[in-house]
Amino acid sequence: MKWRSVFSTVVIVLGIGVTPGVAQDRPKLGDLVAAAGFDWMIGDWVATGDNGQKAQFILDWALDRSALLNTLQMGEFTYQGLITLAPSGLEAVEWGVDNRGGTWKGSWSADFDGIVRKVEHLGTDGQTHKGEIVIAWIQEDAITIAMYAADSSGSRNAEPVSKLTYQRQQTQGLPKATPASAVAETSGRSPGYERLGDLVASGGYEWLIGKWSGQEKNQTCELEYRPILDKHAASVDRKSGDFEYFGLIMYAASRREVVEFGADTLGRIWKTVWEQAGGDLVNKSELTKPDGTTQELRQVFAKIDNDTFQVKRYGVGADGNRASQPREQVTFKREKQPPRPI
Repeated sequence: MKWRSVFSTVVIVLGIGVTPGVAQDRPKLGDLVAAAGFDWMIGDWVATGDNGQKAQFILDWALDRSALLNTLQMGEFTYQGLITLAPSGLEAVEWGVDNRGGTWKGSWSADFDGIVRKVEHLGTDGQTHKGEIVIAWIQEDAITIAMYAADSSGSRNAEPVSKLTYQRQQTQGLPKATPASAVAETSGRSPGYERLGDLVASGGYEWLIGKWSGQEKNQTCELEYRPILDKHAASVDRKSGDFEYFGLIMYAASRREVVEFGADTLGRIWKTVWEQAGGDLVNKSELTKPDGTTQELRQVFAKIDNDTFQVKRYGVGADGNRASQPREQVTFKREKQPPRPI
């Protein structure tokens, strides 16, 4: 496979197949990946470093191929990211979180070296570091992944910090999780740093974790909040009819801010900030539609009891203030887990 021809294909697909501002002509991320011939990236890949440490990299489709889940585990380090098509349609963007309290954002594109993932990492100490990760195809069941540091201008260094050859695995899935105590000892997080799970517990919001269902516009809405990465982050899944949403909730420690990044099957990108308002939880969301226009929403989560909560959804005016009356409200009931077999 010649990278010059592959790169030309990407330009043609993005330049002709996607017209920014015309939502009905916008393909899914999966359509672009297939048309450019990059399906070879999808799967479960494993490498072994010179020190014998195992590294595992997984790309897996989500939201009916509208998004990709990016998972990486290297020793005690674990990362989870969500990749979706940018509103411009000209690149894929990613937001993620790791089990050391770091938050990540970046973009994916192609050049003559391979698939390039530009990343920006924000640590719990407020320091930002940039880098690039280059994924190159070798053959059907082998790829290389090279990690580069970037200088102050954002250009990557000439030599990679590390470069490993990954082999495709026939069965997908991460190895058994490292015990929480071991992760806490080796994660290297800053002294006094609080995980998202610590904040949830201290605020008394653990009741939100679990599976819920409610009636929304004459359809059953299924909702699940689940802690991940040793409670450094959480994931949220929402399904209502044919509509699906997936988001990652993370704590940006240096800003003392709980944020959520998500995507849905309508091709929209969601950026949300979670705040506390008395005993309620409020999320302030900005969603970007496939045509590039944006919309602001507010949701207020009010606990009724441990198995019931209510969500009120509000529009936001041009002045930035939420409407006085909710557009809709939905009552969610906790889904009872079936008893374990004896």
